[in-house]
Amino acid sequence: MTESKSSSSKLVPEFNIGEIVKARDRLWRIDQIHKVEKEIEEVKKRFVYYSVSNITGQPSSQVLIPDIEIIKKSVVPKPSSEIIGSPTYQKLLLDAIKLDLIYGTTSFISLQNSKVIPISYQMVPVLMALNLKKVRLLLADDVGLGKTIEAGLILQELLGRKKISRVLFVTPANLREQWRGILKSFFGIDAVIMSSRNRRRLESELLLDGNPWGYYNFVITSIDYAKKPIVKYEILQFDWDMIIIDEAHNIMLPHLGITDTSSDKVKQSYSFAKALADKDKFPHFLLLTATPHNGYKDSFASLLQMINPEIISNNNLKNPEIDRELSTKHICQRRRSDVEKWISGSKYEKNPFPIREPGIEKFIEPSQQFYDTLKLLSKFSNHVLKSFEDRPEKQKKFNYWVIFHFHKRMISSPHALLCSINRRTKEIDKKLQRKNLELEESQVFLSLQEAAQSVLDGNETDTLSEEDRDEKSDKAGLTEDLKDLQLEKQILNTIKDTIPELKKKDKKIHRLIEDILPAMFRRSEKVIIFTRYIDTLTYIVENLNLQLENKSLRYKDFKIFNIHGRIASQKRLETYNNFLKEDKAILVTTDCMAEGVDLQFSANQLINYELTWNPNRLEQRNGRIDRFGQPKKKVYIRTFIMDNTIEMDILNLLVNKANRIKEDYGFVPGFFGDPKAIIDHIYKRKQKKAQADGTLDRWVGISNIVLESLVSIFFSETNYEEVLKDSFYGQNNINLDEIERRMHLTKEAIGDDKTLYDFLEGATRLYSGKISPVEDSKDIFQVILPEKIQKEIGITFKDNYKITTNMEISAKNSDIEGINLKNSLVSGLIEKVKNEAFSERHDFYGRTAAVSNSEITDVTVIFNVKIRYVVNTEPKSLMEEIAQMGIELFNHDVILTEADIDKLWSSQWENHGKSNKYIQKHLKRALELENLDKFLGELGEKRLKIIVMERRNMIKNLKEQGVAADMEGIDNIEVVGVDLLTLTIIYPLGGGE
Repeated sequence: MTESKSSSSKLVPEFNIGEIVKARDRLWRIDQIHKVEKEIEEVKKRFVYYSVSNITGQPSSQVLIPDIEIIKKSVVPKPSSEIIGSPTYQKLLLDAIKLDLIYGTTSFISLQNSKVIPISYQMVPVLMALNLKKVRLLLADDVGLGKTIEAGLILQELLGRKKISRVLFVTPANLREQWRGILKSFFGIDAVIMSSRNRRRLESELLLDGNPWGYYNFVITSIDYAKKPIVKYEILQFDWDMIIIDEAHNIMLPHLGITDTSSDKVKQSYSFAKALADKDKFPHFLLLTATPHNGYKDSFASLLQMINPEIISNNNLKNPEIDRELSTKHICQRRRSDVEKWISGSKYEKNPFPIREPGIEKFIEPSQQFYDTLKLLSKFSNHVLKSFEDRPEKQKKFNYWVIFHFHKRMISSPHALLCSINRRTKEIDKKLQRKNLELEESQVFLSLQEAAQSVLDGNETDTLSEEDRDEKSDKAGLTEDLKDLQLEKQILNTIKDTIPELKKKDKKIHRLIEDILPAMFRRSEKVIIFTRYIDTLTYIVENLNLQLENKSLRYKDFKIFNIHGRIASQKRLETYNNFLKEDKAILVTTDCMAEGVDLQFSANQLINYELTWNPNRLEQRNGRIDRFGQPKKKVYIRTFIMDNTIEMDILNLLVNKANRIKEDYGFVPGFFGDPKAIIDHIYKRKQKKAQADGTLDRWVGISNIVLESLVSIFFSETNYEEVLKDSFYGQNNINLDEIERRMHLTKEAIGDDKTLYDFLEGATRLYSGKISPVEDSKDIFQVILPEKIQKEIGITFKDNYKITTNMEISAKNSDIEGINLKNSLVSGLIEKVKNEAFSERHDFYGRTAAVSNSEITDVTVIFNVKIRYVVNTEPKSLMEEIAQMGIELFNHDVILTEADIDKLWSSQWENHGKSNKYIQKHLKRALELENLDKFLGELGEKRLKIIVMERRNMIKNLKEQGVAADMEGIDNIEVVGVDLLTLTIIYPLGGGE
């Protein structure tokens, strides 16, 4: 029966999570129960189906539907007394099962289930997640603390506990590839990217009418694509166990005072995110952002309301009241200083962060050629403004951003300016050649918002990359007047004529090559250079390669690498890995490597070739090396500033102000959320200025107005006092001792790197392979495995395949794999050993064994059992553990203590010297013990009491710390099965038959 016959209309499943059932002539373990209500042909149908795995725990894509097939309750069969297995195979089998259990009884499954090198502070969000039935958290840690890794650890924890199976990741467009890379590299998760470009390819891989949103379990998409009405509708039709939204400040509700159309796109994003925040439909929900507060309490509250509506106690976003006590259970917000303080008094860990050397700006005095070109560029700026004096206000505002764009390009490099001029004059030529000068609708280049984001270094969108946006800015804002177009082309060609000399006298590139890089090489011969533009990247690389061609001694044996956004993600990864391997190398990159990528293992020196106008992006760049895990004690960052240019004003008014705010408040604020508001403010100021002094000194005046406007809009002391008042910095009640204790207990239960290595060594030897240390290293090993075995476990590698027990070595060397459960070699051998050593049909039978030992005087048997528990939370969850019981075979009253079993199990085993018939007789006797099932049941109940007591103590401790939340039912546990996995007969050493 799948449905209760009581008066209640609730669907009551016949079987429980964790139970063993027989269907289709096979045994299955029930992992999840799904209750479905659907209307089919206008009739409401209600039914249950089960997600299952095989009895050794191997996941399956099968589902069992009781209404259409026969399902019967069953048990795991006991070992065979007729087959005598090997103690070596048996220990390998138990290790494989132990490594692959659903470890609900331990604290942190994710420690061994990922390639992350976890630090205690990163496990705090994981512990917070485990305290919630529905994991709904705002991860708002500062830049460089590893929010993506924290989210991944939570994800892995829930996957390991079978609480989730389908996850939707919503990110800015420019972070999709990074997320896919991190999920694959660190957590072994193959996620697909859904976009307008990828959708057709994904659909082609499915059956007719298949929908990628429903077919793939791990889907990454951009907010710009997902919020489109038709796409949004599709996404919401499917069940997702978990939603993860990165850069969540982009989806908060705009401040209620903003009513103009510029906030419409943000409102669409908010509306979509609000739909995903439905906790009844999408139970687990993570928001990630380093800047959750934009200075407006209503916007901040809109994020908190998504996490848990009860946090806004008065349910009023216009004047929200935040329940701070409840919020602490759902918000993890820490500055770097908070983490350093948290760890400083600990006996467990040293400070995981490097020291950033002060004095990072390098001021470049421009050449006379630079000033001469700048005057000509100002002439171009005045021409553009004057050409549109009689045009609508929107076009005038648009052209301010075009002007800024060209000035930024010139400050970046002469080559960037040259490329911009070439693209613009080419577009002018096209317009001059056309009879009809009016652009068709399809040829409108750029929106006002996009032009502003190009200058202000904002995020790219799903439809327009940063590189495309820059190139469109080169060609935007052209007049329709033939005479004006011809004059503009003449001005641009005049500027172009100065660029060869400008390159010759380029003090910035000269200072980089002759001064800054050689000084850095004296500390370390690895440097990363960030630049905003691909054209500047090309210019830097060409000049560095010239040093190699000229065989400059300063650059002898150096290799130059470059990465930018138009290089395919796989090629970027290959290039970075090659840079990682080199001892003497320079990596020149654009901001495609400024977010979501950890570069700290490759270098501790970084150069910003120009100043970004967005202090957050500058912090993101610097945070690539100045972050936890940096193996060097110090990091060195240099930022080039062109003196006597607008860059100096940006530094003095924006960046330095941002740094002072960080010093005073402990965080870098969020900027440039509404470019239209900026330009409106600038434009009003400009109008007043023009009326006051009657001048058209457009460029200098407007430049100053822009800077003053940016400061006045984004650096309001009132706003940042509000941010600080509403924040939860440093309010973490979970103590370090609790985290460390749980990490220690987890390693005891699951094992550590040595456990994994010992299993891997035994399994490779079993299958005629070999692991041997690499010369001059105690942590790196070479693995040899027959090709036949490689094929059977689904991997391919050559004889130079290397692994390491040191995760830092793995992080620094892309060609050396770390030993963890996500390693394909480890996971493949675990499945192979489980399936073969558990089955009576294979030579490597491991469920029975016989040995002798000098520690005992009577024949003893040790039973290894797997206990399956169900935790009666809503929804229910499954957990497992291995336990042991030992008794004397001929005196059932003598039951070994845990200490005796541990001593016997870990001591030296010897050959028994007994005949097979003799051993089979004892195996049969052990399996037919009159009270065996009673003994095993009592073991299960004993372990159950211990686990329940531990959980109740945990709840008590967490409540005392003020962090226990939504924990109803986690101590309501019952045993659903005790499976006899193996038995081992141990004879006294020297005893006869």
